[in-house]
Amino acid sequence: MRLARLFITVFIIGVLTACGGNYVYNDCRDIDDNGWHIDSAAIFTPQISDTIGRYDILMTIRHTSEYEYQNFWTFIEVTSPDGLTASDTIECYLADNKGHFIGSGISIYEMPVLISRNIKFEKAGKYEFKVIQGMRDEKIKGIKNICLSLEKR
Repeated sequence: MRLARLFITVFIIGVLTACGGNYVYNDCRDIDDNGWHIDSAAIFTPQISDTIGRYDILMTIRHTSEYEYQNFWTFIEVTSPDGLTASDTIECYLADNKGHFIGSGISIYEMPVLISRNIKFEKAGKYEFKVIQGMRDEKIKGIKNICLSLEKR
């Protein structure tokens, strides 16, 4: 029964993320079931050809009830095709003050987080987005995967 529920949840999440949006890039990285070590990174490499259009950058966090905290900190490094790197720290709230998860889902919760709105890529080519967990624990449990989406406005 649990496996059937998990399959249905994953299927619904897949359908919902496939619908709508003008995504030019949408990819996910699975996180080790033993936990996300502070030295591990989820790396995404979208190829950008349009330097005129504007984009929204979204990160989606999929987690289980095994995740112990209300918030989730990430460090994001973006490297452009010419090697310039910018970094940012993002705090995502995964639960409310009473500990109830606020993302959608039943056994796997999904929380989309807007990273940047209405940005323009100055150079065409391959960009690298490196996402590192920024929690104080060396290893955190409950994060299933991290997804990165670029949506054309």
